[in-house]
Formats: sequence, structure tokens, C-alpha cells
Amino acid sequence: MRQKLERKSLQDDATDWLRRAIILGEFAPGSVLTETALSEAIGVGRGTVRAALFMAEGEELVMRTPYSSWRVAPLDAQSIWEIYTLRAAFEGLAARILADRRESCGTHLVDAAFDALRRADGDDTDARVAADLGFHASFVNQTGHGHLIRRHRSLAGKVEWLYRWSERHWPRRSPLVAEHEDLYRALTTAGPDAAERAVRAHIDHSIRLDIAGTEELAQRQALRLRPA
Repeated sequence: MRQKLERKSLQDDATDWLRRAIILGEFAPGSVLTETALSEAIGVGRGTVRAALFMAEGEELVMRTPYSSWRVAPLDAQSIWEIYTLRAAFEGLAARILADRRESCGTHLVDAAFDALRRADGDDTDARVAADLGFHASFVNQTGHGHLIRRHRSLAGKVEWLYRWSERHWPRRSPLVAEHEDLYRALTTAGPDAAERAVRAHIDHSIRLDIAGTEELAQRQALRLRPA
């Protein structure tokens, strides 16, 4: 029995290693992943690596191509739009629930997360990303809606991946407090319709910036590849 638990733990560790490597940008979107190279990098057998790749595929961080080739999932305009619009659906619903039930739910998690944005302003990327993700998670968690919280959490890795990629390649983010102030005010004082509109406006702004950044990055890469 103990041996089986150790094998499972090793697979979990390998999955965590692969997930963080992708999210942190150690493997670029679209890059090829080989079981042999990953086995050497992680220090585990190919079977464990294969299991980790299947787990990452379930999280849509990697994809299989014909003949069992693996690639990191793309981060293009379509995938950015899909990630953000799904996030808007979850967070828009959370905003409506919180605004409707604010008296019973309270706003202590949201207040604390907004304070964390202040502390992270001007800090390094890790602190900024953690505070930003934490704020968005705070009002979902504040609802106490278990199914919604779990669905939103399942998207967190892809959102963090996108955040870090954009911070690295087209860093345009405003100071965190200024960027979230209208959303915070709506979540803590406005009615359900206005709270949901504030969430969607905030995320629509991110969609426009990140799609524009993606297109500019593609243009720069094309220029570098153009023959002199």
C-alpha cells in the first residue's frame, strides 16, 4: 500500500514540476515537449513523465499531436479570448451573487485582497501576479458557492500563465490599485447588474490589451525571421 502512495506522489510531483515550468514560461507556448528530455530534467522515468503530460493535457496546458508528439498549448488571440471570456462568465456570476447577498456574505475577503494589491504595487512580478490573482479569487470565494469556486480555481493556472507571459512580453499593466479600484467599489457597494458590468468591463480591457500585445509580439518575431 505504501509503495502505491509513493508512486502517486511522484506523479503528482512531476505534474507540479511540469505545470510550474509552463506557467513560469520555461517552455514557450507551442514548443515541443519530449518524454526523454523531460525525464532527464525532472529526474523521473518516462512513465511518470507520460502520466504528468496526460494530467497537464487535462488542464489544457499541453496538447497531443499525431504520433504521440506533445506541445505546450498555444497562447494566441483565440486562446486568450477563450480564457478571459470563460473567466468573465465565472467572475460575473460571482459578482452578481456577492452583490445580491452582500449582507450575509460580507466583503472581508475582498477588502483584505484589495489591501494586498496596495502592498504589491511596485513589487516584483511574483508579488504582483499573486495579488492580482488573489483579488479575483477573493470575490468568488466570498460567495461561498462551492461549485463556482472549484470551477474558477480550475482556470487559475491558465490565467496565471497568461499573466506571466504578458508581463514578460508586453508589460502594460497599470498600478494594481488603480487598475482594480472601480471593480472593488462595484463589488462592495453596487447592485448585481452594476457589479457584473464592472467585472466584464475590467476583463474586456485585459482582452484588448493582451490580444494587441500578442499581435505586436508576432509582428516582432516575423521581422526577426525575415531575410535581410
